[in-house]
Amino acid sequence: MPHRNAPLTETGRLRLARCVVEDGWPLPEPATVPTGVTTATFAGVNGSGTADWARRNINVHREYGQDCTNFVSKALYYGGGMQFRQGNRTRDYAWWDKGYLFFKPFKSYTWSAAQNLYTHLTGYRQTQAIMGAHSAKPGDLVFFKWVGESRIDHAAVVVSYGRKMELRQHGLVDQTTLYDALARQRRAGKPVERFWIVRPLGTS
Repeated sequence: MPHRNAPLTETGRLRLARCVVEDGWPLPEPATVPTGVTTATFAGVNGSGTADWARRNINVHREYGQDCTNFVSKALYYGGGMQFRQGNRTRDYAWWDKGYLFFKPFKSYTWSAAQNLYTHLTGYRQTQAIMGAHSAKPGDLVFFKWVGESRIDHAAVVVSYGRKMELRQHGLVDQTTLYDALARQRRAGKPVERFWIVRPLGTS
């Protein structure tokens, strides 16, 4: 008869689950590709690949009520080839998707929250700040902060060149342009106070 605290007993499994959920222990298995999703070869952060994935997978299953950053992270990983960073799920240096735990999405905060992803990219990855919409290109990311909010609220993927700057996103209107997104927020009474355009450069 095994000791009740052995790793594979009911008590042991409960202790492990608490370590994962409460202490942020990452699970060792990689994320699985969602049904109906195609992937790119992981040769580096490929802006064209990120944009192409976002275009082709705009209808991929939404895992959160506010799914914008989860969608952006999937585009970076499956389309652009950006590699996971392991670590405590609450810390901004980590970036990973472990699928589901107890029937709920289990991902690092940086994978699924806009402010955390922005902090991760600008603080722990090689990125370039793009100073104007005319300089943006497919695969760049746009982060939005609404007026009156203390944190970044939304993220989207750039899928075209030029000032028109087409975006793909989960939330608001899935297929839009930067201009239309800004105008729509003004009409909704939640105008954009500031936005940032970020170009991921390094895979690891």
